[in-house]
Amino acid sequence: MMGHFKAHGVDPKAKLFEFPITPDAAMPVGTTITAAHFVPGQLVDVTATSIGKGFQGVMKRWGFAGGRASHGNSLAHRTPGSTGNINPGRVYPGKKMPGRMGGKSATVLRLPVMKVDTVLNCIWVKGSVPGPDEQFIKVRDSIKLVKHRVFPEGAAVPFPTYIPGQSPPLPREIIAKVGGHDPLIPRVD
Repeated sequence: MMGHFKAHGVDPKAKLFEFPITPDAAMPVGTTITAAHFVPGQLVDVTATSIGKGFQGVMKRWGFAGGRASHGNSLAHRTPGSTGNINPGRVYPGKKMPGRMGGKSATVLRLPVMKVDTVLNCIWVKGSVPGPDEQFIKVRDSIKLVKHRVFPEGAAVPFPTYIPGQSPPLPREIIAKVGGHDPLIPRVD
């Protein structure tokens, strides 16, 4: 990888991610994408590796009910039960069984961006983000259009991205319109 960085004149990075773009959104190599790329009120998709839980049984991994507590139950309280029947003579692929839980890529769709801090280069989203604290996550514009638009009405969306120095200066904090107060500070009524 060092050869690729050197050939393009870019300092080595800790992580590399790819995002699909349209041809008119291509940027020069080495362009820094900051938090100002996102607009408060916009919907984003967040992808990260979920928290690993280790090897788990079917009750925790898949939510099986398990066996009875008494009345003839012998050492089968948390077992999966039957795994098939005699006629195929095999277990079907994809059968829910015990195994390793978590530690896989998970995406949470359509989280609203509540606040953007251009000095700290941070964005605040409303909702759950997968994975443990202090982990690399991928944040992208939402790809799913359901009832609401991806961008709020009247938003000045930077295209292809906000470039410091070339784009007009922004205030330190940009907050989503949710009734005239900061959504991250509790109200004192």
